[in-house]
Parts: sequence; structure tokens; C-alpha cells
Amino acid sequence: MCGIAGIVSRDREALGAVAAMMQALRHRGPDDEGYLLADSGAARACAHRGTDTAAGIDASPLPSLAPEGSDLALGHRRLAIIDLSPGGHGPMPSADRMLWITYNGEVYNYLELRDELLARGHVFQTASDTEVLLAAYAEWGEDALAHLNGMFAFAIYDVRRRVLFAARDRFGVKPFFYHHAGPGLFAFASEIKGLLAHPRVPGVVHEPTLAGFLTRGQLDEGTQTFFEGIRSLPAAHRLTLDLRTGALALSRWYDIPAAEARAADPEAFRALLEDAVRLRLRSDVDVGTCLSGGLDSSSLVALTARLRQGDRGRRAFSILYDEPGMIERPFVQSVVAATGVEAHETSASAADLLADLPALIRHQDEPIPSAGPFSHWRVMRLAHEHGMKVLLDGQGADEILAGYPYQLGPFFGEVAGRAGLWRAVGEARAASRVTGRPLAFHLGLLAYQRLPLPSALRRLAVGRFSTHTHVPAAMLEPALAAQVPAQAGERHVPRATLREERLANLWQTSLPALLRYEDRNSMAFGIEARTPFLDYRLVEHAMALPAEALVKGGWSKAILRDAMRGVLPEDVRLRRDKLGFTTPEKRWLAELAPHVREWLGSGSRVAARLQPRALEGWLSEPAAAMAGRPGLWRLVAAEHWLRANEAHP
Repeated sequence: MCGIAGIVSRDREALGAVAAMMQALRHRGPDDEGYLLADSGAARACAHRGTDTAAGIDASPLPSLAPEGSDLALGHRRLAIIDLSPGGHGPMPSADRMLWITYNGEVYNYLELRDELLARGHVFQTASDTEVLLAAYAEWGEDALAHLNGMFAFAIYDVRRRVLFAARDRFGVKPFFYHHAGPGLFAFASEIKGLLAHPRVPGVVHEPTLAGFLTRGQLDEGTQTFFEGIRSLPAAHRLTLDLRTGALALSRWYDIPAAEARAADPEAFRALLEDAVRLRLRSDVDVGTCLSGGLDSSSLVALTARLRQGDRGRRAFSILYDEPGMIERPFVQSVVAATGVEAHETSASAADLLADLPALIRHQDEPIPSAGPFSHWRVMRLAHEHGMKVLLDGQGADEILAGYPYQLGPFFGEVAGRAGLWRAVGEARAASRVTGRPLAFHLGLLAYQRLPLPSALRRLAVGRFSTHTHVPAAMLEPALAAQVPAQAGERHVPRATLREERLANLWQTSLPALLRYEDRNSMAFGIEARTPFLDYRLVEHAMALPAEALVKGGWSKAILRDAMRGVLPEDVRLRRDKLGFTTPEKRWLAELAPHVREWLGSGSRVAARLQPRALEGWLSEPAAAMAGRPGLWRLVAAEHWLRANEAHP
């Protein structure tokens, strides 16, 4: 796991910014630092060291000005996980120095690939997965991507082809951002802050994205970021930059294959999940697990404990609150007692949020829609304090296994279309019995999916039941209101089947934002977060399951519950509620009311984008009433993000 960056330009001063870019990403790779400067026209490349380069690396210091003729700079910050020796240093060359790679991620099946490549005549000098990835590209070219089971974002300088080739993993676990200013400048980095460290990458707010975030909840749905001229390479995409012409080409390299619905087989599902966990336990450092007390993380803890009985790596990290409706402690304790893992826990208060909020927003690079990611931030800090460098986490399970309450709507709609309305009503009754939510809520989900409701009524329903509230559009000042995207986005779009909803969740409406929180929070503390539920084999298996294998008798994620029978404690396996890493957001905002009024008061950056009277009305209310205003957190997050952006050089 690492931080990567690169620049393509014929301007030697522009190339020199690579050191500043890597300094901005130092938290992602505190163990080592390396650089490459190249003249692609002369096929000349030279490795260089930085101030944090590990001992034993033979390279000259990075010059302040790139040599004459240079047109490419690559940077690498290393978090050593596989092969802790200097052999894992990057950017790494192939044996013939015709390929150079800067790489962020892990290829979990690297041992199997290594054996296959050895049989094809490749020779390896290190025990790293980076060298295996480089050899795979040498052997199969761009088709090497299909051989990889892992999370990755990397760039390869192909000397012979004179191209820069980059790719992102199937589901976008690892990030890749880029700025392309025509043939004069191309730059990429693991995080936006890395790009903003380049003096020629403007940190200008993309106002339509901010407006869509505030009023419609749009977040990480496409390639456009909150910054003008900075885009995200989509998950499952590759990028090729022709170093001769500066021409940039993007294409998709993976999609979930269409498949005939398969019968539910809990044992086969558990075997796949267990193998995904087994691969993600490969590490030369300790591997721990996040534990929220929910079904997903508890399953990972239980499987990890079974796979590593008597071995290291049996530590679990939790955040626990004593807030009514947020009590996870009994479930966490049940899992700990059943598995024997070494448990570590933390908590958080409004004072903690006040202290950490600027750093949290700064590391996220973009606003966040709720205080939820702060709980995850605290867990990562806890793990860092205990010396952890790798954690397993449960991201992706809800998306592929229909774990969210709103996913019941497409399920009910699918049942109605296939088996009739009364069958769908029966499913709604079953869900009400299991979840304890009123039948009217579930019938409302059915109506939202199946009936031609007026758009005003749909907006009312979204505003009433959406997990994350939005700022009323009428609060925006006219100039910003005019920039609200014409397209409403993919969130809250009725879908005909549960599979269609899950696909949208994976690619646009849910997972991209969650993976952003996951990556920035974990890497802020030098921790690699691994997500077994996003093993592509498991995802493809889950996406081929019929809806009734996922929602059965009102129970969500039925296939996982069935698969974990005898592995998880029954009180956890049959949990009816769903919390995850949540926070007492409204209470905290009420407790921080004086600070909220200061943040959004005179001189506020976000206030300049709002109707003054409407905002003044909010800020003049009693603390509890103000804290309950829909969208207040979005304003707070946007304000801190705008302030953090001003701090960039």
C-alpha cells in the first residue's frame, strides 16, 4: 500500500513538482520514498532518492531541476506490507529496465501468479507482489489486468511503446486522480491533495458538484471531483497516455458478467468468502479486523479467527457508544467471546469531533455527507496506536447482498412484477415483522418503485426517509442554484429489479463514496484496509444469485446469514437492526452549536453561497432545533472543506 504520483510535461520546472506532490502523500507511505526521471524520446531513465528513502537504496538525490530532455517524472511513497526489504522500493524497474512501475495496492493472488510466471521463464529478484505485477504486464501486456485478484491503482512507464499506462482495480478500492491540461501537462496522484501540491493544478471549486452535494446528495457518482480540472479514473478502467503526442485514452477493462441466476448454496458462498479472507491475510506484517458488531465485520472476524487459530493477527478494533439506539457492545462482546480475538475499543465525543474535524475533512479532500466517517476515523486511529498496518473491513457486503433498507424497494417491485402485487405486499409484511419498521414504510418503498408518483411526492419521500439529509434548494443563492446539475443523479432512481439496484450501488450511488472514506481514513494513519467482500469472484457469485436468496422471509443478506450458521453467534447472525459505524450526529451538533454558529457566521465561505436570511434563521434557533435542521452537517462539512482548500499552496 502506497502513495503514487506522476507528471508528464516537457517543462522541466513542471516535472520538479513531483517532490512536493509526494510530500503531500507522505502519510500513505512513511516507510520509503523514490523517484524516476525519464526522457522518453531518448529512452533514458534514472532513479533518484528522497529524504525518506530507505537505507540500502543506491540512487542519487532527486535534482531540483530535471535533466534536459526529461518529459516524465514518477514518485512513490511506500507502506511496506509484502517483502519488507529494500527490494520493494519503487518506482520499480523490470530486469531490462524497459518497464517502470509506481503502484498502490496489493495483488492478493501474487503467489499463484508468480508460480505461473516462473513456469513461463520469468526470474524474480524480490518477494514483492510489485515485481509480480510488473512481470505480468511484461508477459500479457494490458491483458494482465484480468489475471489480478486485488486492489490496485498503478502507472507503468513502457519505454518501448513510449506510453504511460495506468489502471484501477475492478471496484475502485484504490484511488487514482488526474489532471490533463492538453499536451502541456498531465499529472496524477493517489489523492487530490497530491495534485493540488503541483503549482499548475488549480484548486478551483467545481460549483455544480458542490451544489449537487448540498441539495441532492450527489457524491462520487461520476468522474468529476469537487475541483475544476481534476477527475477520478473510474473503477475498472485503464488509461493510456501517448508520450509522443500527449493523446489520452480511457477504456473499461472489466464489467460484471451477465449470468444465469444460480441456486443459493450457503456452503459454496462461505467457501468463497473464506478464500477471499485467506488471500487477504497474506502479509509480512500483522493483520487485524474492524469489528462493528454487525453481520459483515463479525463474519470477517470469525473467519479470520478460524483461519489463523493460534497465530498472530487476531486483533479486532471497535468503536462503541452508550447512546440509546446505538448500543453495539453486547454484539461485539458476543463475537469476542466466541472467537477469542484480542479486542480493542474506543469511543468519541463532541469534543473529539471538534478537535479532529479539520484533519478529517483535510484528509478526505472532499466534503462528507454525515459524521459517520468520523467513527471509522477513530477506529483507524485506534489501530494505528496499537501498531497495526493492515485491517480487514466489511465494505461492499451491503451493496452486493442487499443489506440496506432502501434495497427492499426494488425487491418488492421485482416481486410485484413477477408474482403479483399481493405477493409483494406479503414480502413487505414479512420485512416489517423482522425489522420492526412499520408496514407503511415498506409499502411506501413498494409504491416508490412501482407507481407513477408525481415528482413532488418522490422528492418529499426522499427528504423524509433518506439516510443523509440535504440542504433545501431554496437556501442556495441564485448564482449557485443556477448551477445545480440538471440531471438529478442516480440516487433514488426507481429500478425494476434488485440486481439493477445492486449494480447501481456498486458503480455509482453507494460504494464509491464509502471506499473514498475507507481509503482516506485508513491511509491517514498509514493503514492498509482490505475488503474481502469485494473479491471479484465473490461479487460475481453474489450478483448471479436470485433476489430470493438475498431477501428471504423478511431477512436481508439471507445467503450470508445461512452461510455463517455455526460460525457466528446466533444473536449476531440473526441481528434485526443495522447500525455500522454510526455517530450521535445531532447531539454532537447541538453540543457544538456555538462553534457551528461561528463556522457558518460572518466570514463563512459556504454562507456566501446561501440565502442570508435563511441561514440566519437556522443559526438563530435553539441548539437542538438548529442541529435537527436537514442538511446542517453538509454545510459544516462544506465550510471546513472550503477552508482546507484555501490552505493549499
